[in-house]
Amino acid sequence: MALYDTPEDIAALATLDDEFAQILAAMPPQGALPEPKVMRQYSNAMEEQQYSASATTKVREHTIKITMRDGHENEAIVYQSALRSSSQSPLVVLCYGGGFILGTNKQYAATARAAALLYGATVVNISYRLAPENPFPTPANDVWDNIEWLARNAHTFNADLSAGFILGGGSAGANLAAVTMHKAIRTNLSPPLTGLYLAVPFLLMEDIVPDQYRSLWIAREQNAKAPILNEDALNGIMAAYLPHAKSPDFSPFNDPESFSKLPRTYVQVAGLDPLRDDGLVYERVLKDHGIETRLDVYPGVPHGFHGMFPRLKQSKRFDIETAVGLGWLLRVKEDRERVEAFFIDMRGDA
Repeated sequence: MALYDTPEDIAALATLDDEFAQILAAMPPQGALPEPKVMRQYSNAMEEQQYSASATTKVREHTIKITMRDGHENEAIVYQSALRSSSQSPLVVLCYGGGFILGTNKQYAATARAAALLYGATVVNISYRLAPENPFPTPANDVWDNIEWLARNAHTFNADLSAGFILGGGSAGANLAAVTMHKAIRTNLSPPLTGLYLAVPFLLMEDIVPDQYRSLWIAREQNAKAPILNEDALNGIMAAYLPHAKSPDFSPFNDPESFSKLPRTYVQVAGLDPLRDDGLVYERVLKDHGIETRLDVYPGVPHGFHGMFPRLKQSKRFDIETAVGLGWLLRVKEDRERVEAFFIDMRGDA
């Protein structure tokens, strides 16, 4: 496995993927970031379509309400296999992305259904309130409140945290998952989280990059003009979210003492993503602290490629490796062929 130890190795990851290059050539020029309400209309419609596309009678689903510290109730969707006994069912909690300004708890439906069927997991796709209406730290507080509630109440829907208690998310959801994991360590959450999954995570700003890894954090500049997520979009996201850059509720790098205490962690990064090196540096820091890590890299494709361009070969690989990675976090013996067959059957193609 490549180590990505040098700036040259890391920079090479931005070389455009041949298949994505054909899509990019046909795309119109990217304009200014629309208003959040406009983006949500498009995003919510896409997530509804993808939610329906992966629906199966093999998975039981129901919604629950989780009360936040201020009395607000957030909805969560619970997924469980209809083909297995619910006993010894580990809990996987997934947190959607969308730049802190969009996204719904239906975003990770396909992943949730896969984990339920492949591993007998109980999967809870949680919700958090969005910026700019609810800026920092409300999203981080909401995810923490979700996790505290689930730690106390998962038994009510037959999840067994002694079999596994995994937290994960993508993009902004990965940020919220990471800061929640580090907070769980600081506060001795019980039962403890046993694994962390981060897809294309947003974890750093320039002034909090650790000095010893600064030479490896080059993607913000290298991919500033990348498609889908670029420098202007990141600036717009930060203007809506308004985080405190030095707060541990914004970045796990503001809580360095907890790195040595993390459970095994799975990270995915995209080569043409300005956030690429947030994930690479985070995984490297964990590894340097002796933590078990797993890293999958998707060269030459942009942030969010797997959701926006699901027919790409790299998107199909991403789906498979997400499921394999969750199995690794759950300490299930790896069976990639079984996972590949599952996704071929789900998609109806090869």
